[in-house]
Amino acid sequence: MGLFVLILVGYAFILTGSVFGKSYLFEVPVWEKGCLSLSFSVLLDNVSMIFVGTVLLISGSVATYCKWYMAEDLYYSRFTSLVWLFVMSMMLMILVPNLVMLLIGWDGLGLTSFLLVAYYQNNKSLSAAMLTALTNRIGDVLVLFSVSIFLSEGSWLIYTYYPVQTWINLGFMVVFAGMTKSAQMPFCAWLPAAMAAPTPVSSLVHSSTLVTAGVYLVLRSFYIISFDPFAMQVLMLLSLFTLMLAGSSAVFAFDLKKVIALSTLSQLSLMMFSISIFLPFVSFFHLVTHAVFKALLFLGAGGLIHMNQSIQDVRSLSSLWQKLPVSMGAMSVAIVSLSGAPFMSGFFSKDLIIELSMMDSSITYGCYLLELLGLIFTSFYSARIVFSVMLGSNYTNNNSLRAHEHWHMQAPFLSLGIGAVLLGVVLSSKMEVFSFVVVLESGEMLMIFLIPFVGLILWWKLLSSLASSPWLLVKASGFFLSMWFMESLTSHPVKTSFFKGSGAVFQTLDQGWLEVLGPQGVYVGLAKISYANEIIQKNYFTYQLVVWGLVMGAGIGLTIFM
Repeated sequence: MGLFVLILVGYAFILTGSVFGKSYLFEVPVWEKGCLSLSFSVLLDNVSMIFVGTVLLISGSVATYCKWYMAEDLYYSRFTSLVWLFVMSMMLMILVPNLVMLLIGWDGLGLTSFLLVAYYQNNKSLSAAMLTALTNRIGDVLVLFSVSIFLSEGSWLIYTYYPVQTWINLGFMVVFAGMTKSAQMPFCAWLPAAMAAPTPVSSLVHSSTLVTAGVYLVLRSFYIISFDPFAMQVLMLLSLFTLMLAGSSAVFAFDLKKVIALSTLSQLSLMMFSISIFLPFVSFFHLVTHAVFKALLFLGAGGLIHMNQSIQDVRSLSSLWQKLPVSMGAMSVAIVSLSGAPFMSGFFSKDLIIELSMMDSSITYGCYLLELLGLIFTSFYSARIVFSVMLGSNYTNNNSLRAHEHWHMQAPFLSLGIGAVLLGVVLSSKMEVFSFVVVLESGEMLMIFLIPFVGLILWWKLLSSLASSPWLLVKASGFFLSMWFMESLTSHPVKTSFFKGSGAVFQTLDQGWLEVLGPQGVYVGLAKISYANEIIQKNYFTYQLVVWGLVMGAGIGLTIFM
């Protein structure tokens, strides 16, 4: 009952925020010294209220889902405690505009995500958790640099703040801090690896919390980063390349959770691209709608994986529409919204980004091409999930024709499904910052409308061409499954450098000076002393005889010659 109330409170916050026209800043002084002061601040405006409502809605739905999914887990109470600590860290990240206090939520997300990704405590989970933690530490360092720069501002407020002095490096640091948290190129290797966490955690992490924290920081700090045109250009190029990378890799991935994770990465890239073309509120609109339908898609995928002996390979899943009709219905709603089908939530935010980018004369044709290709890949891998997992047939034996779907599983589908269908139209009609007049030619409008269908046609053509050329299939799969070798180029050198550094320290200190001056040196010294003592004791009587002979000889000599 409490979780149901939490879901209702989430929807209430979203609706209230959509008509909320004022901003309130609450400050409690914590420390003052000279001209510097530190206070705990809370910012309440329409953006923070809508995002808090979204987090409450998704966390309430995921917590309800966990009662079924994690029911047999021995450490269920510890798991739920970590999840709620994770949610509280995200709430601090959303509400606190103070850069110093924001670090509590920022680092809290990093710590709790490490513990949740490593929850199963096997080699895969531990390596993925370490990769996630080390990548996010780069963003933590950049935020600390931003704190040091803000010392000259006389204030620590960064959300919706106009800086007194224009610092060239500040916008660059904030942008790259957000890129590490939101897994943009070249920091994108950790996001698919974080799929080692339990599926409800993946639903929470990859929809509205950890990965969106970077986007939220960048769009809330938009007035600061807009002063740095170089940072905006870098953000645009890297977000477009990440959009292409994630979409093309998802087409060839076989792990269902990895496909959805790469889908999240592509949508995050679209949000970052929207910010780079000076559309922060449109980016936030897509962030909210994407959070709801992506959480729904993850929960639906978790249900079918859980009921199929934890099989995640899409080649081993087929005809699940008959076995799990409610889960497949929820996934269908999420996939249709993800593809940007008309009148779904994803349509209102996603198409708005495409249309407004086409109206921007500063964007080159190369950027248009990358954007459209990246978005075509969305319907490409969406069609692959539908036709292989839901409607396809293979030689896998289904142990039942119809599985029982618990109400703890169906209730989150209903709560999130409503948002996936209606949230876009409600927010676009209520909020003035989401309303734009779009003027495009008929050819451009037709191009946007045909994006999902072009993806379907390309999926069919590529499937038939690769089936006739096994060599091309092997080569293409190797390239795209490694995310354009981005995992090898970014994560592996970092891990290798750490291993080599620790090996050098081990040889120099543990096997070097510490051994010479410490236990090993003491051991060698005592051994030498013991050996000398052994020799002396072994030849004791010989030494005594020799000494006695020398003394007697000397005495006899003195007696004779004296």
